[in-house]
Amino acid sequence: MGEREKSFDDVCMCTDTCALAGASAFFAGLRDAVIVVNGPLWCYFFAMRQIEHSQSTISHRMICTQLDNDAIVFGAEEYLREALAPYAAEPPPLLAIISSCAAGLIGDDIEAIARGAGLSCPIAVLDSSGLAGSFADGWDKAACAVLSAFLPEQRAGQANAVNLIGVTSAYYNGENDAHELMRLLALAGYHVNVALGCDMSAADLSGLTQAALNIVVHDELGGGAARLLAESCGMPCIAPLPPYGRAGTRKWLAEIERALPAPLADAAEEEITRVTREDFLRINECKSLWGELRYETALIRAPRSTAWGLAQALRTEWADVCHLAVAADAEGVPTAALIADEILGETDAVRIRELLNGVDGGLLVGSSNESAHINPRTAAYFPAAYPVQDVLHLSDAPLMGLRGARHIEETLWNDRILRRKILLP
Repeated sequence: MGEREKSFDDVCMCTDTCALAGASAFFAGLRDAVIVVNGPLWCYFFAMRQIEHSQSTISHRMICTQLDNDAIVFGAEEYLREALAPYAAEPPPLLAIISSCAAGLIGDDIEAIARGAGLSCPIAVLDSSGLAGSFADGWDKAACAVLSAFLPEQRAGQANAVNLIGVTSAYYNGENDAHELMRLLALAGYHVNVALGCDMSAADLSGLTQAALNIVVHDELGGGAARLLAESCGMPCIAPLPPYGRAGTRKWLAEIERALPAPLADAAEEEITRVTREDFLRINECKSLWGELRYETALIRAPRSTAWGLAQALRTEWADVCHLAVAADAEGVPTAALIADEILGETDAVRIRELLNGVDGGLLVGSSNESAHINPRTAAYFPAAYPVQDVLHLSDAPLMGLRGARHIEETLWNDRILRRKILLP
């Protein structure tokens, strides 16, 4: 096996960040919460690398106990007390202490240490030791821990109010997606009560149960929290595929309306129809000049809900794909076998490498971990997951909803047109 193949095997097993990063990202979504990473600096910076893409000042409220080898042997109490000292006089609305794998082995009573430090604010203590899992596992664990500890009293749901569960700015372009979903829901007459874990305050937790419906956006993130709210508070929930593409957006809103009638359903449908008509005319003009948008092979590798939502839009709306492979867990996606020609496990390194080697004339939807192993002259690439080191995205264009459909489709078409122009004599 050559060096290039070995390097791909290495990154293939490391495309997702750890549970510590996911838990930190959840608390980072509470804009006034303070996050204390109880662990070494390496874990702290690793957790912060995705969060700071959307929250450039996160280091102002995310700190580290900076444990060294002595702490692992003799305990972290001294390090933790030093890190918590500034918050005794000015306690934040919520303080989260997240232990890394190494810190979890020590066995300290973190909550007792925090209370002994004189903190009077609500404290959430989370242990991500024992290699607790992926980013999504950590995010879900943090959300469930907060809801279990601070679950507000049940209130009568407001007629048109909904919560978004499982949406985070720490996913690639996640904040722009959240804004687009809120725009679409407002267009249909709904009131977005809370987007759990995405640009909310700790005080917003008290109003969580005022919604009449919970909408799970990314089920790998918010599935556990939605089930907890259903069991504890009787709050109904739905978890459709995220709305990628114009047809996907219409289907997403229709599923919400079946669960909770939309006050302005006609207005939302009118907007979808207008955008669809305009885009149809523009795309048809492109087709008459440049031919169909067609890929021999397409590989999608992203978080589960993102991967399957994009796969559905790519196959049914955006392009003609001869062989579509999706490297994501298909559990809970009943249409997976109809969408994809090939379903791969996240760590199926050998087959993913084969697909990347043969993606010439095809499309990669994934991250820089995969794009580093294709020839950009012969294969199209669209980023959909972190890390993204070879594309700059500064605008507020989302990937989801109507605006997201336009953003993705124009990117794919412009890439195809540019390649065709280069090939012209």
